[in-house]
Formats: sequence, C-alpha cells, structure tokens
Amino acid sequence: MSYGAFMGLFDEHLLPSTSTLTLSLPGSLPAFLILLLSLITGPLLDAHLHRYLAFTGFALTSLAYLALSFTCGAGLYGQGSYWAILLCFLLAGLGQACFFVASSQNATQWFPHQRYIAIGITSAGAAVGGILYPLAIRFLVGKHAFPTGIRIFAALVSSTGLLAALFGQANPAVPPRPLGPLARTTTWLDPAALRSGAFATYAAGVACIFAGFFALPFFVTNWAQHKGLGVAQDIVGGDGELPAASGPPGFRSYWFLIILNGSSAVGRVAGSWVAMRVGDPLLTQAGFCVLTALLAVVMWPLAGNTTTAVAFSVLYGVFGGGVLGLVASVVADLVPGERKDCVGQWTGMLFLACAVPALVGPLIGGALYARYGENAVGWFTGGALLAAAACMGLGVWLKRKEERKVVGEKEVRAEV
Repeated sequence: MSYGAFMGLFDEHLLPSTSTLTLSLPGSLPAFLILLLSLITGPLLDAHLHRYLAFTGFALTSLAYLALSFTCGAGLYGQGSYWAILLCFLLAGLGQACFFVASSQNATQWFPHQRYIAIGITSAGAAVGGILYPLAIRFLVGKHAFPTGIRIFAALVSSTGLLAALFGQANPAVPPRPLGPLARTTTWLDPAALRSGAFATYAAGVACIFAGFFALPFFVTNWAQHKGLGVAQDIVGGDGELPAASGPPGFRSYWFLIILNGSSAVGRVAGSWVAMRVGDPLLTQAGFCVLTALLAVVMWPLAGNTTTAVAFSVLYGVFGGGVLGLVASVVADLVPGERKDCVGQWTGMLFLACAVPALVGPLIGGALYARYGENAVGWFTGGALLAAAACMGLGVWLKRKEERKVVGEKEVRAEV
C-alpha cells in the first residue's frame, strides 16, 4: 500500500507524461510476484527454511531500492526512466515474496492458541510500514533529491530486512514437514485443499479482494487533488533542497494515504480480536468486506470536503485492515487438524489463485480512473469486495457442512 507515495512522486514530477494506467504497473507487479511465488515459499517455510528465504529477500530488496536511486538521473522534472523503474520494482517484488508468507507462518507456529491476535499484530506491521515508508520517501526525496533520498531509503529498508532475517525463525518445537521431490506436484499442491469446497470458495473471495481493494489506495492522493480535498506538494527542488514554500497552502494530499495506512494497523488488530470473540474468522472477514465495500461505493464519491475525506480514510483503513488482517487466520482455521503442518502450503495455494487478480486489478482501476474518473474506482473496489463477501458467505456454509461430515464420520467409527 506504500506504492501510493511513489505513484504521486512519479505522476507529479519524474514521469509527468506517463499515463495513470501505465504508472499502475510498477505497483501491481510486485504484488503479483509476491502472491505467485507464495506457492513456492509456503512449502519451504513448512520445511523450516525460514533463514534461507529471509536472507534472500534481504539481498534482493536491498539491491532493488539501491538500483531505483539510479533510474531518474539527478531527480529533476521529467528525468524518470519508466522501464528502469519497472525492473527495480520487479526485483523488489521477488525480494518481498521471500518475507510475505513467513510473517504469518511464524506467528502461527509460536502462538498457536492466540494465533488470531498474533497474526493480527504481525499484519499490523505492514500498516506501520505503510505510515513510515511514505513519510520517509517524501522527507528524504524532498531534503536530498531523488537519487540520494532513495539511497538513504534503501538503507532503511535493508536495516529492517536484516532484522527480519536475523530474528524471524521457525519454532523448533513444531516439527518441520519434509520437502518432497521438487518435480512432484504434491510438494507444492495439497490434494486435500483441492477437495475442500470451503477452501475453493474462500480462494475465490480473496482473489476478489486482491483485484479490487488496492486500486483505491493507489489513487487516493490523485482523488484528493482532483476533488480539491488536498493539494499536491512539489517535494523536489532542483537543487535537492526542500523549498521553503513547497506548493500552495492546504492539507497535503499524500496525508490521506498516511492516515489510511495508519488506521489499517488498528483495523488489523481489532479485526483479529473480533474474530476471536465471534469464533469464526471467515464470517468476521465477510462482514468487514461488506462494510468496506459500502465505504467505497457511497462515501468515496460523496466526500466533499477535507474533514469528510479524512473520515473516509480512517474508516476505510480500519475496516479494510480487518479484511486484510484475517486472511492468514482463516487459512489456518480451514486447514484440517491432521494437516496442520501444511499451513504454509495451503497459504501458498491460496495466494497463487490471487496473483493474476492482484496484477490486473490496479490496471483496471487505472483504466477506469483515466476514462471515467475517481468515482469509478470506488465502484470497482466496492463491487469486488461485495463479490468477495458473497464467496466467503458460501465458504462459511460449506465449512460448517464439512465439519458436520467429519463429526458424523467420527461418530460412526466410534459406534463400530
């Protein structure tokens, strides 16, 4: 969700002649790679290969952001090289894929009895990054110009990646699941997951989430500027210094993204708490999808002043955080008890189904934005989230049906 900060920077300064649709691709490509490669990283994590993945991710993300600092010349107006930027984000996506499943996997292993809250807190870390990273980008680029500012930012990313590589390890009390032959399909795909109707409908629902949810945060700064709710800030002085009067007075549009991401941290933890109280994370997530969809369809188009827009950003962040923060909890809940050593594998399979929707969703949002305006992006997001809620509702029914079947089979065996 932090790509919105780069999106504003590219659109306003470095790539002003590049279309909104084209600028969406560097943001959606890493999400596509992260989800696609989850099919591989999931079973590797089940085999307790955390350290190998973490150090690989640390190296790739560090290299990606360091390379990004060389893609825009001196950082002056219009000096961005689109294809070089795209390649850097591709490399960043490969590195981020090594960390993506590991965070929730570690929480599940270390806190099996409080896994909802543990996963929610872990997931909230992404939202905290969504606050700090856009602020860091804006400040560093404004203070030091793009090349030097992004190199400092790369050092920040490297530091956090190194901490994750050093301390993110598997719980030794949980037996590893041996990794099968690499050419065998069952090493990566669990037949039990393919036979589960609840898992299949849930995968369809999460695919709808990844298709529609992120389109809106990508364009929240543009939305604020075009509706007069916030103003753009010329964050790059030609001499690399932050100008004394950088843009017109008013509420800076990039703050809407910061507020949205910050509220998401609250929503991810709160959503996990609600799921723990309800006792069914899938049903809880479906409810959050409906609430978030209503915000996108109704409140996004109707926001007419800065106060309303801030309220929208807070509410979308809170309810959207509930949507995103419960994915790993639902997967862990859907995996049968006798296959709990396959949580990483099931998670990888789920995210594989979401890879293409995550790639094309922001592109569709960009096309709708360019042709019909910002309201169409909200309607697209809302429609996708309502479709997700419908799939999850069906998943709740199928899950309970499967549970009743298992209980019935146990009773029959007990009688025999």
